[in-house]
Amino acid sequence: MKLRHALTSVVMGVGLAVSSMSSAAERIVSADNALTEIVYALGAGDQVVGVDTTSRYPSEAAKLPQVGYKRALAAEGVLSLSPTLLIATEDSGPPVVLEQVKEAGVTVDVMSAAPTLAAVEEKIGRVANLLGRTEQGEQLWTTVQAEVADAKARVAAVQEPLRVLFILSYGDHGIVVGGANTGADQMLKMAGAVNVASGIEGYKPMTPEAIIAARPQQLVVMSGGRAEITSEQLWADPALSLTPAAESRRVLAIGGAYMLGYGPRIGQALNTLTEAFYPELADTQ
Repeated sequence: MKLRHALTSVVMGVGLAVSSMSSAAERIVSADNALTEIVYALGAGDQVVGVDTTSRYPSEAAKLPQVGYKRALAAEGVLSLSPTLLIATEDSGPPVVLEQVKEAGVTVDVMSAAPTLAAVEEKIGRVANLLGRTEQGEQLWTTVQAEVADAKARVAAVQEPLRVLFILSYGDHGIVVGGANTGADQMLKMAGAVNVASGIEGYKPMTPEAIIAARPQQLVVMSGGRAEITSEQLWADPALSLTPAAESRRVLAIGGAYMLGYGPRIGQALNTLTEAFYPELADTQ
């Protein structure tokens, strides 16, 4: 059985004080799903007293008091849990709220939100250091590296990269896809695929004409959300129905936090993608 765990991270301050504490924090509020997963993977889940709404994994975290969406936190909600440490990423906020929490005497540590393996490594190392679990952090990163290596071995054997379209959402605003410089784009590339939406910057709608011209052979869509996209919707769409992906009914539904979280499960997510894209290489070591 191939390994299934991953992590990397980059810790970047954004004008907020970064803790240098060496002892384990006893009351943690996490405002990012990847950071929450890291804390639990390090065996410190019992120290988490609150999480943001993106923190749905593991299941224990989803049962904790929530402090709101990571980008729209409220100081009152965070402070009501009497935390000693708030961990967040640079896309958490707003900054004024993080500053208020800091001024209330809570250690605030803001880390990178970059969609890179380097960032995953940094986040794991940073959180492990904050919690006094350096050895566990090293072990976790070793596991993640092994899982990523599994996926890379499969990708190395690919002779003809698959043309893939990542669909973030489908609705009244059209088909929103993952273009260049997005977490989705990076994951597709690491999984050995060609992102057919790379001519678009960020997560934006893609016109029907562009989708047809891009000729994606595989679709990747988000699962588990409130507006989950069904295969019936996809194949009934006038543009998507004319793609090679529709002809072979190739679509992979995958959890948003799992694929785009850039946390300790990144290696597992890459293996999920590579096995779906290249099933003929499933036994590649």
